[in-house]
Formats: sequence, C-alpha cells, structure tokens
Amino acid sequence: MDEKIKFGIITLAVILFQSSLKLFGVIITGSLSFLSETVDTFVDIVFISLTLYFIKQSQKPPDYKHMYGHAKIDSIGTLIQGIILINLYVYLIINAIQVMIRGTFYIVYPEIGLGLLIISFSVNIIFSRILIRKGKHSKSLVLEIQGLNLFQDSIRALFVILSFVLALFGIMFTDAIFSVVLSIWIIIGAYKLIKNGIIELLDTNPINSLLLEKIRQNIFNLEHVNGVRGIKARASGDKLFLEVSLSVEDHISIARAQEITKSIQTMSTINIPFYNVECIIEMNPLKGEESIGESIMNLIYSIKVEFPKIININDLNIFSFEDKYFVSLGVLIDDSLSLEEAHDVCNHFENDLKKQAPYFYRIITHIEGHPKSKIFSANNIECTNIEPKMMQKMKQEVEKILRTHPKVRGYHGFEFWAASNYYIIELHVFFEGSLNIATVHNYTTELEQKIRKKLKIENLEAILLHAEPIKGRIDGIFF
Repeated sequence: MDEKIKFGIITLAVILFQSSLKLFGVIITGSLSFLSETVDTFVDIVFISLTLYFIKQSQKPPDYKHMYGHAKIDSIGTLIQGIILINLYVYLIINAIQVMIRGTFYIVYPEIGLGLLIISFSVNIIFSRILIRKGKHSKSLVLEIQGLNLFQDSIRALFVILSFVLALFGIMFTDAIFSVVLSIWIIIGAYKLIKNGIIELLDTNPINSLLLEKIRQNIFNLEHVNGVRGIKARASGDKLFLEVSLSVEDHISIARAQEITKSIQTMSTINIPFYNVECIIEMNPLKGEESIGESIMNLIYSIKVEFPKIININDLNIFSFEDKYFVSLGVLIDDSLSLEEAHDVCNHFENDLKKQAPYFYRIITHIEGHPKSKIFSANNIECTNIEPKMMQKMKQEVEKILRTHPKVRGYHGFEFWAASNYYIIELHVFFEGSLNIATVHNYTTELEQKIRKKLKIENLEAILLHAEPIKGRIDGIFF
C-alpha cells in the first residue's frame, strides 16, 4: 500500500478515536470551547476522507485528458477544506457571541472534560509531528496540511484545557470567549490553506530565483548552446516541470541534441533534489558565429537595395556578450543630407534589419559621410564585463572632452567593453539635426582623436561614436 494512503487511513482512525472522546466530553460538560474543538474534529473526519480520495486520484498516471498528471487535485482538496472551515467557524463565532449576549454560561463536570482533553492533546501532539514529517518526505501537500491541522488542534486544546481549569474554580464566562478565539484561529489557518491551494493551482514558480539563474548559466555553458531564451518552472504535487527554450547551433546532429537534453535533465535533478523533475526542452536552431556573420552580410546587402540614400556599408562587427548577440556597422550616407535626415534613414534600415534578424537583441549603426578604405567584413568579437570603477573613470574623462566641443549638445549610452586582448568604446553623441553629414563626420573624427589622446589606452581597438540629432531626445545627458 502506498505510504500516503497508509498514513491517511491511520490518521482517520486516530481522528475517529478522538471524536468519540470529545463528543462524550461535550455531552457531559456542555462547554462551548469544547464544542468548537469537537466540531473541528468531526470536520477532520470528512477532510481525511477527502484526503484519501484526493491522494488516490493524484497518483493516477497522465492520460489523454490530463496530460500533466492528476497531482493538482491535491491542491483542489486543500482549497475545498479551507472554504468549508471558514464557513463553519463563522457560524460558531456567531453562536458564541449570542451566548455572551444572553449571559448563559455553564460547564458541568469540568474534571471529566479536563481528563478527556489531556488524553486527546497527547495523541494529537505525537501523531501530528509524524504526519508533518511524512508529508514533507512524500511531497504531499494534503498530508502535510492534515498534520499541521492536528498540531494546531493540539495547541488550541490548551485554550480549552485552560477554560476547564478556570471552570474548576467557578469561572465560566471565559468558555465562550475561548470559543471565539479558537474559531478565529481556525479561520486564519483555513485562509492559509486556501492561499496555498491557490498558489499551486496558479503554477507559481516554486524555485528560488538564484537557483534558477544558476541552472540557466549551467545550461548556457553546455557545448553547442548559443543562448537560453527562456526558463520556466511550475510544480504539481511532488513533480516539477522545467520548461527550457534554447538557441542551439544549427549544424548539430539529433544525437548531440539528445546529449544536451540529458545534460539538462541531470543538472536539474542534482540542483533540485526535493522534486521529481521533468524537463521540457525546446531547441531553436541558431547559426554559429561564422555563419551568422556570413548570413548577416548577405541580408544587409539585400536590404540596402531598398535604401538609395545609403551609399555603402562597412565595419560590420558581431559582438557576443554572455548569451546575447548584437551588431555594429558603419553606414555611409549621402553627405548632402542633414544629420536628422540621415538618422531617419538609418532608423528605418535598423528596423528592417531587426525584422529579418530577430536573434540580435541590438543593432547599432554608425552614420558616416565619407568613404572608408576598409572592406566590409564580419568580425566576431566576444566581450566581457569591465570593472565598474574603471568604467566610471573612463566615462568621466570622455564627458569632459565632449563638453569642451562647441557643437556637441550631449550624449547617452556610454559603453566600455573588453574584447579578448583589447578594448572598445561606444557612445551616442547629440548634435543639431540641421548639420551636414560630412560636417558631423569631421566632428566625430576630431572627438575620437581627442578621446584616444586623453585616455592613452594602448589596446583601445575602436571608438564607436554614433551621431544623433538632439531634437526629440528625452534621455541622456544634455549640455
């Protein structure tokens, strides 16, 4: 017999025994607080019967209608129990308040009631701890809650015991007060039951965010994985479904893809040992860095045909930062255009490129007004983080240079990257939109020279200055 069902049956036997004791005690003593405890115990008989049913149903294997299994019926059972408890104990509170208003307080044979309560208390306090431990071990929310319910019964019984001790000294009015207190306590516990049931039914992520990020990083480090597009987790009973969406190299074989799947399953089981983990893997083929560069070059040339104001494209770089890719390229624009007109052309070009290449999270275009001698080639550059203090220092030095230029109106998006054995600076610089492209290009060339001279970084490979019109800008630093 399954352990959950076995303990469910034992719990039912314990509650039946206690119900007999408490019913006898209520009939003999007439105590309201004892009545509240007895009603809760009788409700427990109904609940443990439901628990046995829900446990049996939740263990059924997946079928055509319930492809993820039946474990969520466990949470539905919890929800039903909470709703019943709240309604029942609201009625008991109303009844106790009416007794207090009438002033009809009485308890007879308090010594008998006290003895029965002590026996019930002892049985509850022992068996509740066993149920809680078994519920946690078997990942049964209903079994664990039943144990917590019995433990709360034990604690609440102390109030009833106190009521009977006071009754031995002739103090009867506290009985109705304790009845209200116990009922409110049970209602609060029922609310928590409902909340826990709803949380599981809503597929709330049960995994700590740091642990989930650790799994994501481990997956990204797997061979042939280019990116982790999304990772989701939801629990159903003792089973956790981990849904992972990957970007993988398009040339890998089915056998290699199967190895990736097995690796993710293994690392998930190791990192999340307290659940039976089932991984659902979606693999999206993404070209490797070399083929990305080749395909993006072809794509850019095909899109360029639709933009007659673009004379040429050069200096294509593909940057990879952790699991993200972005593109930087120079756009040679007809130098008879103003900066504002050239910026509009580049924006439309970027938007068309993003639609055709959605796997790039960022596309950067450099407006140029004079032809360059460099040929159009795709360089794949892997970038890493820069120490924050160094980043801030470089930003301050560059800002000083920008402020000294009479035509610069501000800037935004300062970036400073380390790429293998050299550095790259990227910056968006604001100018008046009416300026001629050729003139703006002269300004950015002048600024680049000053920045190189000021920073004195020997391995500063590139300074990427993007000229943008200041009109309409709401973000950045303005001079």
